[in-house]
Amino acid sequence: MKALSLKEIIECTKASCSFDGNITVTGVSSDTRTIKKGDLFIALVGEKFDGNDYVSVAEKNGAVAAICSKPVEANIPVLLVDNTLLAFHRLAAYYRTLLNIKVVAVTGSNGKTTTRDMIKAVLSSKYRVYSTEKNYNNEIGLPNTILQMDDEYDIAVLEMGMNHLGEISRLTNIAKPDVAHITNIGKAHIGNLGSQENILKAKLEILEGLNPEGLLILNGDDEYLRKAETGEFKKTFVGIKNDADLMAEDIEVIGGNTNYTAVWNGEKTRGAIPVIGNYNVLNSLEAMRCGIYFGITPDEAFKALMGYKSVGMRCEAEVINGITLVKDYYNASPDSSRVALEALGDYTKGGKKVALLGEMLELGEFSAKEHKALGEMCVKNGVALSMFIGDDFDSFKEGMPESEVFAKDEREAYAERIKVLVKDGKISKGDAVLIKASRGTKMEEFYEVIKSVL
Repeated sequence: MKALSLKEIIECTKASCSFDGNITVTGVSSDTRTIKKGDLFIALVGEKFDGNDYVSVAEKNGAVAAICSKPVEANIPVLLVDNTLLAFHRLAAYYRTLLNIKVVAVTGSNGKTTTRDMIKAVLSSKYRVYSTEKNYNNEIGLPNTILQMDDEYDIAVLEMGMNHLGEISRLTNIAKPDVAHITNIGKAHIGNLGSQENILKAKLEILEGLNPEGLLILNGDDEYLRKAETGEFKKTFVGIKNDADLMAEDIEVIGGNTNYTAVWNGEKTRGAIPVIGNYNVLNSLEAMRCGIYFGITPDEAFKALMGYKSVGMRCEAEVINGITLVKDYYNASPDSSRVALEALGDYTKGGKKVALLGEMLELGEFSAKEHKALGEMCVKNGVALSMFIGDDFDSFKEGMPESEVFAKDEREAYAERIKVLVKDGKISKGDAVLIKASRGTKMEEFYEVIKSVL
């Protein structure tokens, strides 16, 4: 982070502070465990915590000032504001104006993190790139990411997540992107937003902060994005099925790689990416198109993409004794489950498709319908054996009556059944096993179970 004066911080956050001395802030943190000497402490307030109660701890750990929403006793300057989260946002937005850096923003229902990391891989072939770490894509994570940057970097790639309307609006107005990506409009968080039309509306909020001279990159195979009203912004489409500015043709899976031909401006470039599934082809096209915007050729992008490594628990494939385990349990939605099941066949080597599934969260009133559809997806994609655990097991079984289902509290029985299936040879060499659910289902425990008996 570039150093800021306390006076600058007071002014941009609209805080009141009786201290009028000259203090330099060299970092910002809302977590007392990460406070370093010279940091500003942001006393955020949540449902189960109040950062105002920890100012003394922050001071002890090296904080030189604190932003609080109520008076506290401290030996460091206290900047009083009505809302510390809003002050955090104002500070990050101000700091963004001090950076001589281009910003690429990525949002969408699915594939945000994969696309973000692929973009970073492509751009890093030519530029110094800073990127969102882990899943720090919300109203705390994004401003914190921006405040960690300095002029050492040329481009920042920032992921933007949301659960409700208005959240992307706040993030994009902090980040002020020069390039914006929307990967797709799926059903993730439909329980909160009520419809895919509202999800589209929420994702399009990214335009509020987009540089008027910038670029909007869209998935042209998504029916909602294809028809989206985006005003006068310059937009470009990538795609496989529909005509697009950048397209993929002749897709072929070879081992763990996907080979395809990228078609841009009438020229064709053959290359590969180190993951499988058409959804990953689309993610890579988004990254390639971003690279083209910054002067990187498709051939250079392909070479850079071969260095991409998938993030933990997102479609990681591991072969043990001839059985391929596909770990994809960071999150789950109807759309991510569909594409995972569609890609499952690419992992098999003449064997069966097996799906160990758990419930999808945040679907609200749509939950029963979507879990029945999940069972139907298994049938449609030729899954020979499936198991499901969660509250909506009746709905899933209705969609796939031949499957085995377990209630949410029957984890032990689910685990034991997995062991029996392996020991009885129902899961054997050449088979591919998809382990898929929302993060809260803790499917990694079942991965360890099946791994232990292979």
